[in-house]
Order: sequence, then C-alpha cells, then structure tokens
Amino acid sequence: MDSFRLGNLLCLILLHCTYQSGAIENVLENVQGVANKEIGPSDPLKLIAEAKARLGAARYWSDEADVVFDVQRSTMTHVLTPVDAIVYDVINVNYGKAYSNETGKFTCPKCGLYFFSFSSLPGRGLQTDVALIKSGTEVSVLHSVLPKNSSQLSTKNVILELHKGDQVWVRLVSGNLWSRDGSLSFQGFWLASQAQ
Repeated sequence: MDSFRLGNLLCLILLHCTYQSGAIENVLENVQGVANKEIGPSDPLKLIAEAKARLGAARYWSDEADVVFDVQRSTMTHVLTPVDAIVYDVINVNYGKAYSNETGKFTCPKCGLYFFSFSSLPGRGLQTDVALIKSGTEVSVLHSVLPKNSSQLSTKNVILELHKGDQVWVRLVSGNLWSRDGSLSFQGFWLASQAQ
C-alpha cells in the first residue's frame, strides 16, 4: 500500500479509534504534535507508531465487529460512460465484509452513523458529475467543469445515518472518469451507534 493511501487510511482509523476511546478532547493537540514533527514520506510506520503512542490505548480492529472499507478502481480501467454503480475492484480493506466488489455497493450491516469518502478524476476538459447514492437517493455530488486539457482530483466526505440493509454506492452521472494510480476510490467506516 503506497504511503498516500496508508496515510488516508490511518486518518480514518485514528478518527474512529479516538471517537471510540473517548479521547476526543485531546485528539487535536495529540495529532498536531505528530503532524508538526518532520516525518518523511518513507516513514509511514513511524507516523503510525507515534500517533498510536500519543493517543494511548483505544481498541483493536476486528473483522467480525468493525465495519471499515477502502477500495479503488484498477489503474487504467477508466469509467467512460455514466454508470449506476462504479465497481471498485481493488479491495485494500473490507472489515465486516459490507462492500461488494461485484456490485460496487456497500450494504449496511448495523444501524448507526457512517463516514464515507469518494473521489473523482474527470476526463480532460469535461463536465463531470459523480454522486454518492443512499438506497437509490442522491445525497452528495462532486461537480466539475474544467477548462480544455485539464483535470483535477476531487474528494468529498459525507456522514450518513444508516439502517441495517441500507445501501451506499457511487454513481457516475455525467462525463467520464480516469482511474490512474488509484485515483478513483471509495472509503467508509462505522462511527457510532444511533442514539436510543
């Protein structure tokens, strides 16, 4: 896993672990302390170890209890026409087995609040719309209108309240998308149970 993807996954995991451990009031100070140190791009394991030491004991990840996924589209398998569900065929992490690389959809295994992130790398100079869909309803859109011969990677983060069985996926509404070097990605994880 390259250091960029590892860094993104680390941020997601640190947010979740911090929230679960009740150490939310100290996270900003602790994470800033790690971030302000000079750590080269070849030292992601050192960053993880230092962040973990500063945050203290949180909890361990479990394939059975936790819901975390990080998927991407294979390099050079562009999405050239609008499609209802983009299928991300490279699975980096899929705790809870809630993401299907056959359908491209996340199926919620337990009620609660979930964090999702998705990306868009439009074809050069095209108007492109990429939407996050919750059980058939559009809940968030990345809209791009770029000058000719230009392209820009965009990401969007969304927090959704889900019920067991709800599905979440990414749809290409218009334009086309490049998938070079894992630029098309979709991540999500369970944040918390719903209040009773």
